[in-house]
Amino acid sequence: MIRFHSDHTFDLTVGGFRLEHCQTKIRINHVEEPVIWHSAGNKGFTGGSRSGCWNFTVVENGGKTELRLKGRLNTPAEFVEATVIEIPQLRADHLLAQGLRMGGCEAVKLPCRREKEFESFFHCMITRGGETLMLSMPLRQRQPGSFRGRFEGERLGGVRACCELLCFGGRDIELDPVTIESGDGFAMLEAWTGRNLECRQDFSNAAVPGWNSWDYYRWTVTAEEVLKNAEFIARDPVLSKHVKRIIVDDGWQYCYGEWEANPHFADGMESLARELTKMGFEPGLWFAPSIVEPHCFIAQRNPEMLGLSRGGQPCLAYECMRRFGFVLDPTVEKTRSHLQKLFARYAAMGYKYFKLDFLNSTLGAPRFHDSSVPRSEIVRKLLEPIHAGIAGRAGILGCNYPFLAGNRLVEAVRIGADIHARWPNIRNNALAAGARFWANRRLWLNDPDFALCRGVETSFDPDLNRLNPLLVFIKPDAPYNGEFDMKLATATRNELEVLLSVVLMTAGAVNLSDDMTRLNLVGLELARKVVSAPPGEAARPLDLFESERPACWLQRVGGGKRLLLVNWDDEPRTFTANLADYGIAAMEMNDFWRNTKVVFPGGSASLELPARSCRLLETTLTDD
Repeated sequence: MIRFHSDHTFDLTVGGFRLEHCQTKIRINHVEEPVIWHSAGNKGFTGGSRSGCWNFTVVENGGKTELRLKGRLNTPAEFVEATVIEIPQLRADHLLAQGLRMGGCEAVKLPCRREKEFESFFHCMITRGGETLMLSMPLRQRQPGSFRGRFEGERLGGVRACCELLCFGGRDIELDPVTIESGDGFAMLEAWTGRNLECRQDFSNAAVPGWNSWDYYRWTVTAEEVLKNAEFIARDPVLSKHVKRIIVDDGWQYCYGEWEANPHFADGMESLARELTKMGFEPGLWFAPSIVEPHCFIAQRNPEMLGLSRGGQPCLAYECMRRFGFVLDPTVEKTRSHLQKLFARYAAMGYKYFKLDFLNSTLGAPRFHDSSVPRSEIVRKLLEPIHAGIAGRAGILGCNYPFLAGNRLVEAVRIGADIHARWPNIRNNALAAGARFWANRRLWLNDPDFALCRGVETSFDPDLNRLNPLLVFIKPDAPYNGEFDMKLATATRNELEVLLSVVLMTAGAVNLSDDMTRLNLVGLELARKVVSAPPGEAARPLDLFESERPACWLQRVGGGKRLLLVNWDDEPRTFTANLADYGIAAMEMNDFWRNTKVVFPGGSASLELPARSCRLLETTLTDD
């Protein structure tokens, strides 16, 4: 239900939520311009501001309220922010925010102890009294939009749905609709996914477990080490049956932008692909397809292929780990031709899987040669010639992939931030794995990053923590304080079981990334179990809309179910589990990691979990 006021604000009632004195706003070049509404009806406004004319409509249909804003800017503008709706205040118990790409999820219980801002992409879930309000935009967008606001104790303030448009002016603008609805959070997310499905895909091949070189070797990878691990996997009686893909990650190339083998791959990448194929593996290869380091040929000889500064010159738009680079401009035909030929060549060598990284970094360039291409389409423009080049011969994993580029051009997508065998990374990555259950095997195969098995109790590796990736951040005048002494593998067995359990709950990609020859028997058994476990559906984190980190996950597996309980705390915690609440009729379940029976007398039991540990329980008996 909607009610307009004479001051051109309006109230919306959606389920049990009353949104009062909402507004629509326009900011031109960072200056807010009031919109003077000339008329108001039951369904919308027409009006104008100093720089344009606007039309705002509201459609209520099937319990959903859809808001649309369109208009025309009469004068050029470098920056336009259009706020479709701003809600001044809203009382809430919990907020779940989504990132634009991998990682970036946030779950906050209110009241919030400090005032801070939030931003959510695609949808924003606000829960109060067990009911969830969902604000959503389409997955594919005309112009990138998001939901923003701030935490104010027990309330959310200034919650707004807005889009930013760069270098706009003198033309029509139609923003994507903003949909507001309430109900069951899980059902609404799944329905949203169905409405935004660009095309249906077959994910049976994408789910093949693999091994990736990055987390253990990073930039020290060599052809010899890749083949050593492949041979070990091929000889192992369990791993050989399930691990069918070997992916060579960052470190094989001469430099970003010049994709030729470096001296550590002396026989070349075609020779390596041939060897891996003979051993029964699908070869995979990592690229950062849009990144161009300053010393490579493209940067030196073809600057017309590069993204531009605001002033219109090629600029160093990419930075990661103190490495800087230009980015390719996919609106330039020469760039598109280059990418298509590059990936056609590597697909012809026999590579069946391409991990494409730093895709969102392409948007670091403020301008591109064809200014008519919306920024929401830039990464899609980058992928189109790559997709054409491989011509169905290989799959694509989108890493640092902005989800608004859609699901037609990718087979799998990274959903979590970088993982390491460290408790802080394990703990921080779990929310993204749970909060994005809606995408798995619907839009793409979710990739939670690596299934790591090495740690202080699971490896006999004398070089376990030899690599220190943070040394690049130490400046010449920095005093020694230990801040950058990062160890990559400090996890205990219990902590690794949490990581691997979350990987299984994701029900997506499973990629090992250890030196397999240096795992001890415990570590090797973890690896065998995670790659051989029957895949299920993406688990629902049952406390997703009430906790800051999901502790109770439920997953369907064939005719049975898995129940995951996680203690994220640094102290022991007791869980009381009533199996009937999860639709499980059994009186006992199997502990997946320990392979022991857990008895539930009368269908209920209290389980004490040590600090930083989990219980992954499974059964084949269900009520439904």
